Amino acid sequence: MDDFEFVDALTGDLVTQSYRTGELSVAKDAARPGAESIFFPGCSMINYAMPLVQAVYGTLSQHGLVDGISLLCCGKILSYEPDGDAVRASFEQQLRDRVAEAGVRRIVCACPNCVKAMREAFAPDARTSGIELAVLPQVLADVGYRVDAGVAARLLADDEGRGVLLCVHDSCPDRDYGQFADGLRAILPEGAWVEPAHCRRKSVCCGSLPRAAGNAKAADKCADICGREAVEASADAIVTTCMSCAFQLNMAQAHAPAVHFLELLYDWRIDWSSVGAWMKVRFLFDETLGVTERGGASGRTYAGLGSASDASRGDGEAAHDVAISQDDTEVVGQ
Repeated sequence: MDDFEFVDALTGDLVTQSYRTGELSVAKDAARPGAESIFFPGCSMINYAMPLVQAVYGTLSQHGLVDGISLLCCGKILSYEPDGDAVRASFEQQLRDRVAEAGVRRIVCACPNCVKAMREAFAPDARTSGIELAVLPQVLADVGYRVDAGVAARLLADDEGRGVLLCVHDSCPDRDYGQFADGLRAILPEGAWVEPAHCRRKSVCCGSLPRAAGNAKAADKCADICGREAVEASADAIVTTCMSCAFQLNMAQAHAPAVHFLELLYDWRIDWSSVGAWMKVRFLFDETLGVTERGGASGRTYAGLGSASDASRGDGEAAHDVAISQDDTEVVGQ
């Protein structure tokens, strides 16, 4: 399969991306389908692992857990743009409006940053304050999915018969609630994971936050600490629920490899050394896009959604039951 196609439940737009070339197109449509429960993968997952976006959406849909998807950004990254507070506030107002108009009652989130950002954005508005923000690893664990220990060993050690020990990494935005932390531990094989010296409320930042703010030295230091703590815990690899964490911990430290839990669950390893070549796109509303430079001084690429005008910018428990391959990215059932 060369292309990924999604109709955004909050905008009605058809988003198409070529897996092999990264070419992106957005077909604008004023009609919005709406949905009561949507999957919200977030920018990092869209950029680093579009095949997993499609596979997870297929899994959630098959189980009747969602009836739509949105590829919009949560808006957090806008804080790092010029006049970021105003731009982000404008975007969040539009997001609240669209979510309320679509009749959304539940959002299944793949990203800890998205949950924190939307929790804060939705709280002040009576229309959105009651929306459930469910976390992906717990949702999958609740319907019986578990990472297969043999698959983890094969992907990380090239030896399905060998056991591997995983060191859990908890992301910063989940510290106050621990939902992703609980979900990660629920979906990992029993006895196959350990805690680092600092976890949950005391977790060490992977370095993504200082990296986004332009402080590369601090970012590398954070990643190095996380890697050293994994080694001290005698782990073979670091496992996380956050795509940004997985990217940062693979790029900025060499003590232990890092893996996202979905790589293990879907038996599909991301080539972290080459993901930088993928388009780093964040879907925003066109109205928000109008008060920022496309791409911005930061070099981030933004693509607009939500304008009525036409525009184009460039089931089982084991992992093998929901496997995907490089050439065929459809969910494989039992």
